[in-house]
Amino acid sequence: MTTDGLYSYAEGKDEGRGELQRCFAKVGAEHGFTEVEARWEPYKEFKATWRRCASSAELRITDYMMASGAELLTDLARGIFGRMGRGGQREIYSERLRQHFLSPEFILRNQPLYLRRSRNLAYCPRGRTHDLVSLGQDLRDLGLVNGVPHSYVSWTKGENRQRVGYCSVIMRVVAISRILDRREVPSFVPSYVLYHELLHLENGLRFGAYHDREFRERERMHPHHEEAERLLRKISVSPQFR
Repeated sequence: MTTDGLYSYAEGKDEGRGELQRCFAKVGAEHGFTEVEARWEPYKEFKATWRRCASSAELRITDYMMASGAELLTDLARGIFGRMGRGGQREIYSERLRQHFLSPEFILRNQPLYLRRSRNLAYCPRGRTHDLVSLGQDLRDLGLVNGVPHSYVSWTKGENRQRVGYCSVIMRVVAISRILDRREVPSFVPSYVLYHELLHLENGLRFGAYHDREFRERERMHPHHEEAERLLRKISVSPQFR
């Protein structure tokens, strides 16, 4: 990114902070908070954090929401202050927010920034031995998954044996550990891990258990489910994969 680009981003952040502050202060007042401070935070993941003390609240809001507008910021504020209240409402995201997260505008604006912040990605789906693009196509040909628009799949730089796959549902990014990109690892192993993560992308944003009964039933539909699970347990402890 050029110096001009950095200044442009910083200026936009300063301009957007006033709108952020107004939206959260207004909703905070509705919930009995007399002092509210809301600031943008460049988190890698999409999240918000907060601290409250009596009638004051400090909030740090993901800057992925910076261009979302007052109505959606107000929705987010209502969800967060609702969670902070007594009993804490379970759901933070309104239906309007969920639709916003699914929009091409949101993902095309924010996914590149998320990828720049993801330091462990190799930024390439084609490995030394296995090709995640081909494995994903095989899963679609089998009817196991559907294509999720604007999804991004990559190997990681590191060879993590415990966390062999992970994804950001909201940013539609899937990462598979480089430890599975070896000749001695059959292709059905990274295929199975990729399948697991793509199921998360298909399911979208959920509150509560991500690995519920329905998810596990779909997971077992992979033709090499048992073999892959057995080999993944071996990979996690075998000195061969250190």
